[in-house]
Amino acid sequence: MLKNLLFAVVIAVTAQDVVAQQAANVVPTSRPPSKVVVEYVNAQPAPANPVQLTEAVNVGNAVPDNLVLSPVPDSPEYSFLFVNQQRLIVDSRTRYILRILD
Repeated sequence: MLKNLLFAVVIAVTAQDVVAQQAANVVPTSRPPSKVVVEYVNAQPAPANPVQLTEAVNVGNAVPDNLVLSPVPDSPEYSFLFVNQQRLIVDSRTRYILRILD
């Protein structure tokens, strides 16, 4: 009986951790980048030596603090950078990836 109770507690705690981690991956902005922002980022030339990361690059993930963001003129809430041959639009404040452009 005690083993069953301990097992149930372990499952409950593990489930809480999973839910908390999923909530942390939610993009904290309700406004996606506008068409103007996307067009601006697409028009920027790729750097000669783009950043390569071994970590997964997914919408909702935060960009590492050591990477330099380039602000989008007239839309200071957005920045962009090139990572793994992809253009990323990120939230300037939180550094969360909002959109990945091909």
